[in-house]
Amino acid sequence: MVLNKGIYSSLHGKNALILGGSRGIGKAISIRLAQEGCNVVINYARSKDAATETAKICSSFGIEAKIVQGDIGKESDVKEIYEKINGNDLDILINNAARGLERPRPAIDQKPKHLHNTMDVNLFGPWHAIQNAFPLMKENGGGVIINLLSPGADHYMPNYSAVGISKAALNSLTMYLSVELAPFGIRVNGVSAGWVEGSDGEHSYRKETSDRVKPFVPIGRNVSPEDIASAVAWMCSDESSMLVGHVLHIDGGFNHGAWKAILDN
Repeated sequence: MVLNKGIYSSLHGKNALILGGSRGIGKAISIRLAQEGCNVVINYARSKDAATETAKICSSFGIEAKIVQGDIGKESDVKEIYEKINGNDLDILINNAARGLERPRPAIDQKPKHLHNTMDVNLFGPWHAIQNAFPLMKENGGGVIINLLSPGADHYMPNYSAVGISKAALNSLTMYLSVELAPFGIRVNGVSAGWVEGSDGEHSYRKETSDRVKPFVPIGRNVSPEDIASAVAWMCSDESSMLVGHVLHIDGGFNHGAWKAILDN
């Protein structure tokens, strides 16, 4: 057993549910929260082996790690996930599960079925998850909810319409819920990542995309899953106790500096 090496003492002993927590960004978040001393429940839809491996890594930090299967796009599965965790103590909910990149199309050509399926996972999934988390967190006197968002919610990205539209809706939901749940001690915030190397989303684009993006990132490198996990850990801790309804953009300055890099070249 590896001793905990976290830096946020307020997270030690907390209980976290990470939806879409087996791979990529979700895996990094699961591991970081475990490192901070959180007990973690790792949700997966199809990748049981990946979830099992992630839970094994998390357990090495001396915490309790479980895996639970469920399609976040199905309300019945979301309810079953909460039944399976059998806990009255839920302190942290991470909404990371996502869908939509498997059929990239312009908005004008988007298929209704695909858009519906994307909205089911990216919008209604977090909504149902938060509805189920609310009574548990209310009973416990508070909690933290983090929604993983996307720059495609605010800026045009080619062939990204289904994801961008759904994440824009989730962005709005984050704002509304942050105001409604704050009086119960429940802080709702979002994280919007830039181009993340090693994420599931990266694999949906051309292999050279990471190399094409990097020159336009002022900090000199692309975002890693661990960068997102570090931000999430801070947002879940008491160190960010006044952070409510905020979307934290983690992109190395890409959003602000891309035009300078383009015009300078």
